[in-house]
Amino acid sequence: MKSLNLTALLLAAATATAAAQQADIEVDSLETIAVAPPAEPAEALSSSEPAQLEEIVVTAQKRSQSLQEVPISVTALDGGFIRETGAADLADVALYVPNVRVDADDLGSPQLFIRGFGTNAFNPSFESSVGFVQDDIFYGRPGYFTESMYDVDRVEVLRGPQGTLFGKNTIAGVFNVTTKNPTDTFSSDGRVTYGSFNTQRIDAGAGGMFADWGGARVAGLYRKEDGQLRNTFLNRDEEALEQKAARLKFRLFPFDSVTSDLMFQASDTSAPFWPYQLFKLDDDTRGYLEAFDAGVEDNPTNFRTQSDTAGFINKGSQTLGLRTQWAIGDIGSVHNSNAVLVLAGSRFHINQLNELDVSPADIARLDSHEHHEQLSAELRFAGETDTLFGLGDKVEFVAGGFVYDSRYQLRASINAGADIGSYLLTRDFCQLAGLPPGICGDGSNVSLPGLPIFGDITAPLIGPDNYAFDYLQDTLSIAGFGQATWHITERWAVTPGVRINREQKDVDSRGTPNCRLAVGDNPPCVISTLLMANAYDQRGLQRNEFDVSPKLVLQYFADTGVNLYGSYARGYKSGGFNSLSYTGEDLEFRPETADTFELGAKSEFFDRTLRFNATLYRTKFTDLQVLAFNGVFFDVSNAASATSQGLEGDFLWLTPWQPLQISGSFGLLDATYDDYRDAPAPVRDANGNLQIGALQDLSGKRIAFAPRQTASLTPQLSFPLPLGLGGRLAGDVIYQGDQFTDADLDPNTFVPAYTIYNARLTIANDDESLSLTIGGTNLGDKRVLNQVIDATFFPGTYFAQQANGRQLFVAIAAQF
Repeated sequence: MKSLNLTALLLAAATATAAAQQADIEVDSLETIAVAPPAEPAEALSSSEPAQLEEIVVTAQKRSQSLQEVPISVTALDGGFIRETGAADLADVALYVPNVRVDADDLGSPQLFIRGFGTNAFNPSFESSVGFVQDDIFYGRPGYFTESMYDVDRVEVLRGPQGTLFGKNTIAGVFNVTTKNPTDTFSSDGRVTYGSFNTQRIDAGAGGMFADWGGARVAGLYRKEDGQLRNTFLNRDEEALEQKAARLKFRLFPFDSVTSDLMFQASDTSAPFWPYQLFKLDDDTRGYLEAFDAGVEDNPTNFRTQSDTAGFINKGSQTLGLRTQWAIGDIGSVHNSNAVLVLAGSRFHINQLNELDVSPADIARLDSHEHHEQLSAELRFAGETDTLFGLGDKVEFVAGGFVYDSRYQLRASINAGADIGSYLLTRDFCQLAGLPPGICGDGSNVSLPGLPIFGDITAPLIGPDNYAFDYLQDTLSIAGFGQATWHITERWAVTPGVRINREQKDVDSRGTPNCRLAVGDNPPCVISTLLMANAYDQRGLQRNEFDVSPKLVLQYFADTGVNLYGSYARGYKSGGFNSLSYTGEDLEFRPETADTFELGAKSEFFDRTLRFNATLYRTKFTDLQVLAFNGVFFDVSNAASATSQGLEGDFLWLTPWQPLQISGSFGLLDATYDDYRDAPAPVRDANGNLQIGALQDLSGKRIAFAPRQTASLTPQLSFPLPLGLGGRLAGDVIYQGDQFTDADLDPNTFVPAYTIYNARLTIANDDESLSLTIGGTNLGDKRVLNQVIDATFFPGTYFAQQANGRQLFVAIAAQF
């Protein structure tokens, strides 16, 4: 997509009123870890009134209610807190949320895990286990998680399953993002940030009501950074990134009781690709690669890599939505009734070229193009009655229907590089091909040299050579849902709910070898032979699924400020077909389901100066969808059942010393496979011997991406300064427990526990209209690996992805 032009966006939004939108989702906030907005320092110190926590009104159950009445495990971060911490994306936000992990370094295939469960989206067949909703619009591809995050009012994380009200593919939970809306009077705000590694960020928004019949808000983002990972072979930054985005919201009042919000937004992101480093090179692989670059190395924590392909990823989206709310009022015995209609349409694309061997040798590349289009509509009706057939107290309810129609297309190819001929004469290829050890050698000598000259000689003979994937998927989901809370007495309430969903997927899938010798259905092409792939053409594939997701909650409201709840909920993630199959066999995989029991407490103490919420849970997953590495690429299957159980909570304390407030979170997680007998085994056994394609029994073992403990602590001190200024000094202590980062639980993919420290100082005038923030993240420069996976083409070697080191930033913000 071409660079965004703000004038063009405004014109497009103004003329595109035939489609769909949303804007002001009723969700005001969920439990907020940071006071939002932060207290004005000078005023806070001089006030004689004791501070109290403000009541938070939420619509986590798609109707307005107090946070303390919401029987869901929820954490939310206020937009002001997000900006002050310097968070640039949802991965940064997730550090403050217990039992949640977001890995967004792969912009096209982010990985999200809640309570240890999530989806490796590298194979685009998989739909995310964590739903993404922004401004009441459901987005159906994982890549939307890495779209531009700006002009945000709050980010809410609802732990799953959330299938009753939010639908399919929320089996692990939902990220619910709400952006700012037009204010009653004109207002504007902006922030300019500059930081380490040439990080530049400008985001701003302005708007308000221009007449009694409507108003508007426009917002935009420009973000650019070089990143820390340096490619010394190509002399370029592999984590460089540029994002441009804009959003326009109209709020219209066509009738006294009707509010319509029209929204158009677009974003464009470009970056090099991939951000990986080699790890644990063996002698023969090192000897082969040193022939291409004498400086090749395998230190995974030095922010250096040596790949030869100038890869890239370009991604972007355009969304148009319309949200209309009609305040109906009383209808017979139903009071405060209202209807909401949300219509939305979105397009999303990813074009990428990345190197599959992450080395200075040109062995193979992945050229991939994804296009996604979706249309959605949700109509819901909410209200309340005085009793249920004369029994008990009031009943609050919401019911409605949802339709989602999408088309996803993938065209990708694995292309042979210029050095593929030399690779075919290496010990690594010999081992992958399963040839006898006597031919491959024992690694103590270079029995198969694999010299670069062999690639130069064979390249003209091999010519263009690739294996291509062509995948088309149409999805239609139709659901009806309903939920009601019956207040049996003043203290007791029960909430039943259910969602009935029917889905149909129609798929055409094809794999094709292409090369100079392409004669017949399965020609002897180099890449297809290396991948053990053959031609297939599967058209007219179809899946029809029917699911019922029930929910039942029992609540108790006490006089002490402690409200308790117990709940049961079921959710599911739909099945599908493998879009990256090499053989066309075993394409289909089943849906996975989850059943969760929770016991939770919502509490406020000490004259409403301490809010503490915690949840004890147990979740059982069945038919878990997994990716298994086969030595070259990933296969898709239903392979396991698993259980996750633990405790999570967060708190906000306005301490007796009024300038100090403390917030924090904690999570305890025990997530294990119940039954996973045919799991992929590490590529090397405990003695270092290769066992390519071997299986193992992981029943009873801890699953990957499931740290046993996570925690964060954020004290914030407000103090006065001369000239009517005030200051805030805040710091973060963020702890992540140890975890495996690959499904085979290879010890080499184990990441030990670590703690990082952040800090920031904000100086602002008395009304917070102008502020300066100086801060830093990972101040101890802790070197941490986000993920370690088996390397393609080099058995026994790994690809490592490194988390950010120390970064400093300065930001100037203004609001009027």
